[in-house]
Amino acid sequence: MNRLLLSLTLLGTLLIGSDAFAHGGTYRGPGDTVPPAGGGAAAPVAPAAPGAPAAPAAPGAPATPNSPSTPTTPAVVTAPVTKKASTPTTGGSSGPDLTTWEFWWEFNKEPYLNLKAKIQSGNVSTGESELMIGLGSVSTDNNTFAPSPQQIRGIVIPALKRSLANDTNRDILSSDLVAIAKIGRDPEIPSLLEPFLAHGNQEIAETAALAYGILQHADALPQLRDLALDTANGRKLVDSESGVDLRTRTFAAYGMGLVAHTSEDAIVRNQVANTLWELLSTDTSALKDIRVAAVIGLGLSLVDNPAMVQNLSAYLAEPNNDELVRAHCPNAIAKLVHAQGDSAAASNAVDQCLTLLKTKSTKTRIRQSCVQSLGLLAANAPSSSQKILDELMRVADKGKDRQEKNFTTIALAELAASTPGPIRDKVVEYLNRSVRKGSTPYRPWAAMALGVLAFKLNEQGELLSDVPGRTVHTAFKKEKSPSPKAGYGIALGLMRFEEAKGDIRSAMEKSRVADFRGYAAVSLGLMSATENKEYISEMVRESRRLGNLLQQAAIALGLMKDHSVVETLLDLMAPEDGSSPGLPVLSASATALGFIGDHRSVDPLVQILGNEDMLPIGRAFSAVALGLVGDKEMLPWNSKIGKDLNYRASVSTLVDTSSGTGILDIL
Repeated sequence: MNRLLLSLTLLGTLLIGSDAFAHGGTYRGPGDTVPPAGGGAAAPVAPAAPGAPAAPAAPGAPATPNSPSTPTTPAVVTAPVTKKASTPTTGGSSGPDLTTWEFWWEFNKEPYLNLKAKIQSGNVSTGESELMIGLGSVSTDNNTFAPSPQQIRGIVIPALKRSLANDTNRDILSSDLVAIAKIGRDPEIPSLLEPFLAHGNQEIAETAALAYGILQHADALPQLRDLALDTANGRKLVDSESGVDLRTRTFAAYGMGLVAHTSEDAIVRNQVANTLWELLSTDTSALKDIRVAAVIGLGLSLVDNPAMVQNLSAYLAEPNNDELVRAHCPNAIAKLVHAQGDSAAASNAVDQCLTLLKTKSTKTRIRQSCVQSLGLLAANAPSSSQKILDELMRVADKGKDRQEKNFTTIALAELAASTPGPIRDKVVEYLNRSVRKGSTPYRPWAAMALGVLAFKLNEQGELLSDVPGRTVHTAFKKEKSPSPKAGYGIALGLMRFEEAKGDIRSAMEKSRVADFRGYAAVSLGLMSATENKEYISEMVRESRRLGNLLQQAAIALGLMKDHSVVETLLDLMAPEDGSSPGLPVLSASATALGFIGDHRSVDPLVQILGNEDMLPIGRAFSAVALGLVGDKEMLPWNSKIGKDLNYRASVSTLVDTSSGTGILDIL
C-alpha cells in the first residue's frame, strides 16, 4: 500500500527516488521513524472464556499477572540516527532513539495547535490577489475564513465525485475516498463508497472500508460489522468467497470505533462495543492488528457500559493474551472510565495499573501504558491522587525503561491539571526541578509536561506561575543540542511565555537545523508572536527543498492568523511558469493549506484536481488538501486515535510510515 506521506526528514529521502504515497500523512518523530510495528502474523493464544458479547458478564477482580511470554522483537524502521543518552535503555537494538519528546508531540499535538479553529475564527483580512479572484467561486457568504456550505456542496463535493467516477489512478482514488468521507454532508456518499470495497487494488478496498468510519454515519455500521467479522455479507461486499482481507477487517474495526465516538445514541455505542468485544474475545487470526483495533475502538466508543471496562480489565490481567494487545487496554479503560464518570471504576483501574507497575514480570509496553493511564485516570479518581503521585515519582526516579520514565512527565501534568492544591504544587516543583537537574533525556520531557500543564490550566481559566516559564527559558538559552532545545521551545510556546520570544527568534536565525527552526517557528506561532510574520513568511518562500520546514513555518503563520500564507502556498503548488513542483513542495504546501482551512484555497485546489495535464501525484495531493479544508471536524479525524496512545505498542495498520500503511499515517 502506497500513501503520500507528509513526513519531515523522510521527504528528503523521497527527493532521491522513493515512491510517493497516497492520502497524505503526518510527521511522527525525528527522521519520521515510527515505533517498531508489532503487528506481524503470529498465532495468538485464545483468550480466556469471554462473556457473551451482547451482555458481557462482569469478571472477578483482575488477577495479578504472571510472566507473559516474550513476543518476537520487531524490526525498527531505518532512518537517520538520533543521538542516544546513557542508560536506562529500552532494549539493545541499534537505530533511532524512539524515546525522544518529538514522538509524543507529533502524536498528540493537534488539540494544542487546533489550527483550523484558530485561523477560521478571525476576521482579519490580508486581501485577495488575482489568483484568488475570478475562478468561478461561489460566494462564501460568511464572516470567517472557513469554506461556506455553498462552496462545500457546490464545488468541492462535485469535484471529488467527478474524480471518483473518472480517474483510475490509485493515488488519486484513495485520496478522493478519504477526502469525501472527511467532508460528509451528502447522503449519496455511502453509496459512492460501497463499490470500492470490491476494488481489485487492496489499498483502495481497505481505504473504502475505513472511509465508512471516517464518514461517521451510523447507517454504515451493518457494513462495517460484516466486514470486521468476515460474515457472508461482508464477503459479498468485497466480492470474495475466500474471506474479507485481514487488513480490511482491521480498518473496519477502527471505523466502527470512529462511528461510535461521535454518536450520541447509546444504542449505537452499545452495538459497536458489543461487536468489538466479540471480535477481541473470539478472534484467532494470524494478524494481531485486528485485536489491537478492537481494543482501541472500544476506547473510542465511549460506551456507558461498566461491563466493558470489566471485560477489558480481565483481558489485561490475563497473561496468556498477547502483550501488544494487552498494552492498549489501560488507555482504553481510562477513556471509558472518563466517559462514564465512574469514580469507583476509576479507582479500581488505578489499583490494577499500580499492581502491574509494581510486578516485576509485567512486560515493558504494558508498563508504559499503565504510566500513561494513571495520569488519564486521575481526574475520575481523586481519592487515589496521592497513590498516583507516589508511583509516578517512583517510576521516574527508579524505572528501568526510559520510555516508561519519560511518560511519567505527561502523566504528572495530567494529574496536576485535575488536582489543585498540594498535589499540583508537588508536581510543579518536581517537574521544575527536573528541568534544572534531571537526567539529560528527561529534561525536555519535564519541560514539555510543564507546557502541557500550563496549557490545560489556561483552558480551565487558571494560570501557572511564571517560575516554570523562567526555568524552561533558562534551559532553552543554555542548551546547544537542537532536539532538546526545540523541546524547550515548544514548551515555552504552550506556556505562552512571551519573554522568550526574542531568544527563540535569535536561535532560529543562528541555526541551520531545519527541524529546530520548524519547531521554533511553531513555538512563536503558539505565542501569537505576530512581529515575526515577515521573517517566517520568508522561511516559507525559501523552503522549496525543505518540505518539513515549509509545513512547520506555514503552520506557524496560520497560528498567527496570517492569511497571506495561503497565496504563497498556492503559488508553490501551481507556479505561474507551469513548472511541476517537487514532491516535498506538493506535500507540504497541500497539507498546510488543508490544515489552515482557508476558503480561498478551494477553487485553485479544485482546478488542480481536474487538471489532467498535471502529474497524478499533484492531483492526489489537491484531493488531500480539499478533504482537509472541507473537513466536518476541526481536528484531523485520526487525532482522536493518536491522542494518549502508547505508540510504542504499534502495529503496521496503526503506524507504519515506512510504507504509509497505518491509519495514523493518513490525513
